[in-house]
Amino acid sequence: MQKILLAGTLAVCGLTIEPALHSSSLIAHQQHQAVPSDSSGISVMIHLDPDDTPHAGHASETWFMLMQSDGSVISPSDCDCGARVYDTQGEMVFHHLPLSSTWVNGYEAIGTSITFPTPGAYTVVLSGESVNNSFEPFEIEFPVTAVVPPTSD
Repeated sequence: MQKILLAGTLAVCGLTIEPALHSSSLIAHQQHQAVPSDSSGISVMIHLDPDDTPHAGHASETWFMLMQSDGSVISPSDCDCGARVYDTQGEMVFHHLPLSSTWVNGYEAIGTSITFPTPGAYTVVLSGESVNNSFEPFEIEFPVTAVVPPTSD
């Protein structure tokens, strides 16, 4: 797993992303390389609110940005994608999460909301097929840990 910090610009696979909002805080994201059977080279960046550490029992806005090996962003409309969540025993917690298009720093991404039921480790799985044959099918897993929400003082 690789952590990426956005602090002005972000270079991902040769693509430079300029954040639309200039902020003094750093935002961490996880980027993973898909490892499909055909080695399509799709990479996916995932973000879960807040700060890639979702709070159990609370909705976590989540987005996925898909990129080809040349750094070009794949539009959500070009991907027949699906997302599901598994617990540590491999039991499916959610399947067919509703996906929609969302904008992240001026780029189109795939968005959904996930409410992890209890604190602990989960695996979020994103799979996809090209609707226009621009990339090979892929499936990628993201380890996620939901934490106990902070208490209000």
